[in-house]
Amino acid sequence: MAYETCYIPNRRTNHHLFHQHLHKMKRILAFAALVFATTLTACSQGYKIDVKIDGLKDTTIILGYHFGEKKFVSDSAFVDSKGVAVFQGDSLLPGGMYLIILPQHTYFDFLLGDNQRFSITTSAENLTNDLKFQHSKENSAFADYQRFMSDKQQKMAELRKQLQAVAKNTEEEQKIIDQMNLLDTEVKNYWDKVINDNPGTFFANIIRTLKPIEFPAFDIPENTGNPDSLKWVMSYRYNQQHYFDNIALTDDRLIRTPFLQNRIDNYFDRVLLPIPDTIKLYADKVIEKTRPNDKMFQFMVSHLLSKYQNHSIMGMDGVFVHLAEKYYLSGDATWLSSELLTQIANRVNELKPNLIGEIAPNFRMMDINGKMRELHDVKGKLIVLYFWEPGCSHCKKVTPQLKDIYSRYKQIGLEVVAVYTQTEMDKWKEYVATNELNWINVWDPNRITNYHKLYDIYSTPTLYILDANKKIIGKRIGIESLEKFIQEELY
Repeated sequence: MAYETCYIPNRRTNHHLFHQHLHKMKRILAFAALVFATTLTACSQGYKIDVKIDGLKDTTIILGYHFGEKKFVSDSAFVDSKGVAVFQGDSLLPGGMYLIILPQHTYFDFLLGDNQRFSITTSAENLTNDLKFQHSKENSAFADYQRFMSDKQQKMAELRKQLQAVAKNTEEEQKIIDQMNLLDTEVKNYWDKVINDNPGTFFANIIRTLKPIEFPAFDIPENTGNPDSLKWVMSYRYNQQHYFDNIALTDDRLIRTPFLQNRIDNYFDRVLLPIPDTIKLYADKVIEKTRPNDKMFQFMVSHLLSKYQNHSIMGMDGVFVHLAEKYYLSGDATWLSSELLTQIANRVNELKPNLIGEIAPNFRMMDINGKMRELHDVKGKLIVLYFWEPGCSHCKKVTPQLKDIYSRYKQIGLEVVAVYTQTEMDKWKEYVATNELNWINVWDPNRITNYHKLYDIYSTPTLYILDANKKIIGKRIGIESLEKFIQEELY
């Protein structure tokens, strides 16, 4: 159901967050690790949050905030003998979803916007159900929402259990599915009511972030040969274009919630096809939507750059280079120090020569027989460029597998150029001879060719795949995927 990923109240936080703050109360938590610096907004009144928790006394509670999947500490307060504590400061806190953490490591969430002077009452025994607010209409509505969602999630969990216990394709199964759909409808209607009743509020923007887009009724011609496929394509394109329609990408308070980052990652990981050029195009589109708000722009650029810095999907380093050049090295990233910008520039320079689609950097190395060999002179419909060393544990697994692949495909155009990355000639020659590695074996013990930078070799084994024109068509591919890749290219 659509609301499965929504807020789950009365969760437990980890022990580390609480104890870390108790022992280091004066420590200032920064966003530097997230590459996103925030500043407090000056205000003569500041913030004052009165908290009364029945069943709790003579202890310390923590005021924290969400930042994507992480939680950070903002303040602390002592709970007196009557269960009363006060969080107070001379400046407004950045807006977002905050949490109060009890020593038992349970917590409840609430919202901070422009109004940061209100009171909270609850009980340690039942934080969410007993949660009440004074002088904060928005938080009162949010508390009602939490209780509503808790109830619906419990009912949905029970229905799932029932569904697993009944036979497939029966009336009983359909009855349970109908009940689940009804719950789903109730939640969607509740979302609509929140948005309509709380226009322009932070709470409404949170719900809009959670609410998935509604697809129109697509007009599919009756004579369509494969209507389901056409519907999928039309749905994909619509989702691609309208996914962020409901999300207030200029409300930087959403940064300090657990929802925005989740929605962003879902879009780039699951909605868009994992094609680098597609990711680049829509990353730019989304980033531009945030540009009117400096903090949101900063967050979006920083998050996407970090996301694609070391991505597991081949070719996504091109997205990193694109984002770095367009938003960081162009001067847009005014929030970064010159030192960090230099580091990013250096990384871009390391990656650019070996991006997919580029001609592989040429090199001239000596082969195992003392003959100079030039990469661009190597003939083959497909060339595997293999950076390795005999002593590497992973290489010991990959090398015999690559040898087997080479033996089966060399007659139809596969060539292997194996670059030995160490300096012990005798060990290299012995291993090559013993294992009958009859491909092109070369080395550069003094690194005169600078191959380790040209090909970004920071570990072994590393596999590149080049076409007949020496264009990089694959990189850092696993040996388990290599044969399938070769088959697709050679047949």
